[in-house]
Amino acid sequence: CRMASESSVRGQLIQQGILSACMKVIQGDNPTDQRKKLVRQARHCISKLLVTTNPGLLTNSQRMGSVKPLIQLVRDHEASDLQQFEALLALTNLACSGDETKARIVSEKGISTLSYSMFSEHEQVRCAGTEAMCNLVPHPAMMKHLADPNNLRLWAAFAADYEANFACARAAAGCLAMSTHDSAVATCFAGLKSFKDCVSTMVESGNLEIMHRALVLILNLAEQGGVCREKVIESGLIAFCRAYVESYHDGNEASNLGFTSSEQNDLMETVRLAKHIVSLAN
Repeated sequence: CRMASESSVRGQLIQQGILSACMKVIQGDNPTDQRKKLVRQARHCISKLLVTTNPGLLTNSQRMGSVKPLIQLVRDHEASDLQQFEALLALTNLACSGDETKARIVSEKGISTLSYSMFSEHEQVRCAGTEAMCNLVPHPAMMKHLADPNNLRLWAAFAADYEANFACARAAAGCLAMSTHDSAVATCFAGLKSFKDCVSTMVESGNLEIMHRALVLILNLAEQGGVCREKVIESGLIAFCRAYVESYHDGNEASNLGFTSSEQNDLMETVRLAKHIVSLAN
């Protein structure tokens, strides 16, 4: 497990059979207390091996077989914050590999497990859980989860809380931006009492990453039409976008902000999104 902490040798360890060996260790029912500790360590080793390893380099059986022990480690109340954190990072990585892996995570009751981790007292565990959930979009079960207002309120709160936990807010905002392409999620989000405060907080944050995600979200709602577009207009978001475009459309004002060339490109991308939003309202 200590060797797996060194990212440069993880690929070699997997090639030499360490991942497969760990999977064999965790097999069996009704373990003794001593064996429970050994199983927990084996699951943690799997986590470490898969935090940064390209899932595309794993065999299908390795990808699929790793999901259950990682979910079990996140669910393990006796696991340390570090163990749960690294298991969540590994799941986030695996979920990037495609729909089949997303489906396996969901089938192992991953949504309820990851959702629970978003309430952890440990900030990094909360953030990792949020990012892992985000990578399950657009699996139908994840979209159904987000279309529940009780769940969506939490995501909205996380997205708006960028000052306290920026990484977590960025992940939550990204999830909202990706999922509001779905009409059920978009309608549910537009119906939240916190809608105006949440989105206004994001677009007025002054942080280009948060603003970009918020503008994609607004664009999705505007494109949905109906009550979603009406809510965008009622909340003053079109007026904000119009004023934003007027201030930064030609790049002259941006030159006074001291941005790097990369940041200026990001700024102009947000201006492009704002223009598109305004055009839909005209």
